[in-house]
Amino acid sequence: MWTAEAAASIVVRVDKTSQTMRVVVDGEHRYTWAVSTGRAGYNTPNGSYRPQRLERNWRSRKYGMAPMPHSIFFRGGYAIHGTNMVGRLGRVDSHGCIRLAPGNARTLFDMVARQRGATRIVIEGTSPRQAPPALVASRAGRSAAAAPRTAQMRLAQPGRQVAAVPAGTRSAQAAPRSSGIRFATRAAAPQAVAPVAPRNDNRHFLEWYLRR
Repeated sequence: MWTAEAAASIVVRVDKTSQTMRVVVDGEHRYTWAVSTGRAGYNTPNGSYRPQRLERNWRSRKYGMAPMPHSIFFRGGYAIHGTNMVGRLGRVDSHGCIRLAPGNARTLFDMVARQRGATRIVIEGTSPRQAPPALVASRAGRSAAAAPRTAQMRLAQPGRQVAAVPAGTRSAQAAPRSSGIRFATRAAAPQAVAPVAPRNDNRHFLEWYLRR
């Protein structure tokens, strides 16, 4: 059955800079969808392509039989396909393919299947800069290790020993320790003693003799 959409040309334009796909049918803009293109080390090739083959249900033999529903292959193993990693759409994340939300991939697949010969896929732009996975993991490890070190530095102050005390006993133990310190300070304080004059026995004898 002939339809206007079947006779229309379809342009699928992927912008790696914004991680979006625009679908234009016969000069009219129809859809704008978020995508994920190749991450660092897995570039999605720029250029203008035609669909090479369509696979409604496909799995990647190269990447552990990962599902690639509604695949539109445009250059060798590179394809536009659906993904269940919808939370990562809008940023680079794939091994070079162009990922779409499952519903959007199905819509595009059905459109291209009806007018495969009049479909053009244009890929342009540059992928946003992304730190290598090893560097991201290293930064995360350093941040996690810094937290306990910072806490230890705050607790371990010079000249003080910090001992762990069970909850509810700190106040009860603090009072005897404080009063003991004050008692020791008073006992150790020196007391002034008045000097005792030496006894003069001769003077007392003389006074007794004169009173006789």
